[in-house]
Amino acid sequence: MEKKHLIFLGLIALLVIVTVGYPHGNDSWFSFLYPDKNAWKIFIIYRIPEVFISIIAGFSLSISGLLLQTLLNNPLAGPSILGLTSGAHFLVALTLMGSSIVNFEMFEWGITLSATVGALIFGIIILVISLRIRSILSLLLVGIMLGTFVSALTNILVIRAEAYSVKVFSIWSMGSIQQVSIEQIPFISFIFFSGVVFAFFSVKPLNALVLGEKSAKVLGVNVKKTRWQIILIVSLLTGLVTAYCGPISFVGLIVPNLVRIYYKTANHFHLLIASGLLGACFLLFCALLIRVFEPIIMLPINSLTALIGAPVVLLLLIKNIRNA
Repeated sequence: MEKKHLIFLGLIALLVIVTVGYPHGNDSWFSFLYPDKNAWKIFIIYRIPEVFISIIAGFSLSISGLLLQTLLNNPLAGPSILGLTSGAHFLVALTLMGSSIVNFEMFEWGITLSATVGALIFGIIILVISLRIRSILSLLLVGIMLGTFVSALTNILVIRAEAYSVKVFSIWSMGSIQQVSIEQIPFISFIFFSGVVFAFFSVKPLNALVLGEKSAKVLGVNVKKTRWQIILIVSLLTGLVTAYCGPISFVGLIVPNLVRIYYKTANHFHLLIASGLLGACFLLFCALLIRVFEPIIMLPINSLTALIGAPVVLLLLIKNIRNA
């Protein structure tokens, strides 16, 4: 393993230790190490799932952004910017507020399926549009318009829904890394590792796509099949994160771009590992910030990533306009 990857792993380990050990209320640092049942209960019920989902979400969104940027040859592509997160958001809203048949005890499966299908539908739409629109900024605007359109539909659902459904959806849509239970970890792990394994199986086609679609075809890559594989992988991972954490923006956009600046390589085996590790570090850092500011204000994870990510996106956009 390269030295740069070891640095990321070291950062993740450090952030895990600090986040897990951060005092809860009036407790001291690493209070769970003391023979106190309440401290252990907090550690197992709250800290382990929180750290776990932070790593999973950061890793998933970051490699999803990398896959989309390579597929569309667009450094501004990302699950949130291109509307995949909005699609997942809308289908979840439809599940929670648009049907009286939904069994609220089956939310785990229902929301996960809805989020994945929503991300898949919008992924297909963006894929079809990208074949006709080659301009980076035009595709970005299309993604923003689709997101705005879906937000309007979601608002209509909110107005017509029952109060309890609206409350559940509102809490979910603010985004949180503190909603996962210890019992859900095996299911989330299975979906996550399935998506990541398929992503690494796509390394060779991704490396060829960097050279352009024509060159990739000459090298024997089935471009059409690769497109569908990537869209399915991104939809699965984005849907998983959106289902359990709510919509999280900007992570899938900024992390792959930072990794490309740091790593001067087109080898997607290294880029996938680095993007995933840096994304995990980023969301773990956000989790720590939430803990630090908890006595003052409760920060939704989506708001925190937007506050950090929006300036970076603006800089990337200005850079692309200057280079155009």
